Amino acid sequence: MLKLMDFNLIKVTNLSFPKKCLINFLMGSLSVLSLEPLGFYLILFFTIPIYIFNFDSLYDEKNSYSRKKFLLKCFLLGLSFGYGFYLFSLYWINISLLNEIEVYYYFLLPSLFLIPLILSIFYGLSAIIMSIFYPRNITRIFIISIVWTISEYSRINITDFPWAQIGHSLIKVNIILQSVSIFGELFLTTLTVIIFSLPLVLIFDKSHELKFKSLLTTLFIFIGIIIFGLSRPESFGDRNENIEVNIIQPNIKQKDKWDEKLVQINTNKLISATIKMSKKDKDKTAEERYFIWPETATPYLIDENLHITTDVTKNMSSKDYLMLGSLRRESEKLKIQSIYNSFFIIDHKNKIIGKYDKNKLVPFGEYLPLGRLLSKFEFLNFEALSGNFSNGQGGIITYEHNLKSPHVLICYEIIFSKFLHSYNQNTNFILNVTNDAWFGRSSGPYQHFSMSILRAVERGLPVVRVANTGISGVIDPYGRVIIKSKLNTEYYESAMLPQKTNVTFYTKHGYNFLFSILLLCFLLIYYSNKKLISKRNR
Repeated sequence: MLKLMDFNLIKVTNLSFPKKCLINFLMGSLSVLSLEPLGFYLILFFTIPIYIFNFDSLYDEKNSYSRKKFLLKCFLLGLSFGYGFYLFSLYWINISLLNEIEVYYYFLLPSLFLIPLILSIFYGLSAIIMSIFYPRNITRIFIISIVWTISEYSRINITDFPWAQIGHSLIKVNIILQSVSIFGELFLTTLTVIIFSLPLVLIFDKSHELKFKSLLTTLFIFIGIIIFGLSRPESFGDRNENIEVNIIQPNIKQKDKWDEKLVQINTNKLISATIKMSKKDKDKTAEERYFIWPETATPYLIDENLHITTDVTKNMSSKDYLMLGSLRRESEKLKIQSIYNSFFIIDHKNKIIGKYDKNKLVPFGEYLPLGRLLSKFEFLNFEALSGNFSNGQGGIITYEHNLKSPHVLICYEIIFSKFLHSYNQNTNFILNVTNDAWFGRSSGPYQHFSMSILRAVERGLPVVRVANTGISGVIDPYGRVIIKSKLNTEYYESAMLPQKTNVTFYTKHGYNFLFSILLLCFLLIYYSNKKLISKRNR
C-alpha cells in the first residue's frame, strides 16, 4: 500500500526491496517509449521521478543497513532501471542476428539478456555515486543529472557503444537540440533528467530549502536554451550549396544482397536508377551533382571491376560524381590480404578520385574483439562470427583537389559523437552510407537515423544519409529533415545540399566546457548543502 503525502515525495515504505527493483525495472522499460520510433518523451515525466522516489525511500532507510549492504541495494536499484531500459531499447540486436541464424544461433540468448545486463552496470554504479553525495532536498535532481551524464560518458568510452541514451528522447525537440552545438550530445542527458524530474519532485518535496533558488536557476537555464534554440537557425538562415545530392536506396533485402543468382539483378537496379536520375534535369545549374549508392552497394570489388560503373559514368557530365560503398582488398607481405569496408568517389571518366576505409568496425560483425583469447574457445567457433575486416586510419583521401569531399562515415560510425574531432572542417557535409537491412522493421533504423540528426547539429554540417534499405534522407545543420524515405522502401530522390554553419563551439572544444560547467555546479550544490546542514546543527 502506498502512503501518499506522508513523506517527502512518494515514500514507498511498505514495499519490499525486490518490489522496488521491479518498479524500477518497469520504469526503465517504459522509458524506452521516449525513443524512436514512438518518441513519446512525456512518459519520462512519470518514469524518472518514480526512479528518484524509489531511491529516496531506500536512502531514508540507510541507517537500517550496514554500509556494504546499503551500497549493494543502491547498485541493484540502479541496475534494475538500466536493465529494463536496455533490454527493450536494444532488442533489435537479436533481429540482426536472425539474418544469419545458422552462425549466430548460440548468441541469441546471451545478446538478448547479457548485453543489457552489462550496460546496466553503469546505472548501478551511478546509483552508488549518487548515494555518497545525495542531498535530501530539491537539489538532488541536479546531482542525479550530473552523475547520470558522467555515467553515460563512462559507458560510451568503456564499451564503445553510445546507442540508447536517455537524452536521445529530446532529439525531436529542435529548440533544445540546438544546445548540443555548444555542449555536445551528452548535455541532452543532463537536461532530460532535470526537465522530466523537476515538476513532480517539486510538487511532492516538502522541504522548502533551496526550492526557490533551484527553480529560479532552472528557469534561467531553460530560458537561455530556448532563446539560443530559436535564434541559431535565424542567425544563419536557410541557404543551400550549389550542389545536388541524389540518393539511391535500392531496398535490397539482406538475404538477397549476397545471393549469387541475384547479384547482377541487384546491380542493374542501382545502375538503371542512377542513369535515370542523371538524365533528369541534366541542364540544371548545380555546380556539382553527387549520385550516391549505399554501403557495400554491390558484392563486387569496385576498384577491381570498374567496368561495372561504365554505363553510369558515360551518362554523366564533368560536374557529376558517383559515390558508393564497396569492399576492398589489399595484399600485404607474405600475400596476406586485408579486407576493408570502403567508400569510393568516381568521376565522369570512370576513374576513382577518392577513397575511404571504415575506421570503426562493428565488433563480432566486422572484427573479433579479444581475438586471441576468444580463439581458444574452439568449440564456439568465434572466428565464424567475424568478417575479419581491417580498419582504416583517418579520413577520406582524394586525388582531385577541387572536389568538395565529405566527411564519410560508414554505417554505425555516425553514432559516435567524438569521431570527427581529429579531422579538419574543410568539407561541406557529412555523408553516412549504411545498410540497415540487418535490423528489419525494428526500432534500430529509426534510432540510427535520429543519431544522424545529432551529428548535424553538433558539427554545424548537413548530413546526407544513404541506406541500402532502412531510412535515407538529408538533414540540415540545425537538425531539420529536408527529405526522408520511409522505412524499407525503394527511394530515389534529389535535394540541394544545405549550407554548413560556422565551426561549432563543440567541434572546437569537445566536452571540456560541459564537464567544467558540471563540475562547477556540483561544487556549488555540494557546498550549499554542507552549509545548510551546518546551519541546522547550530
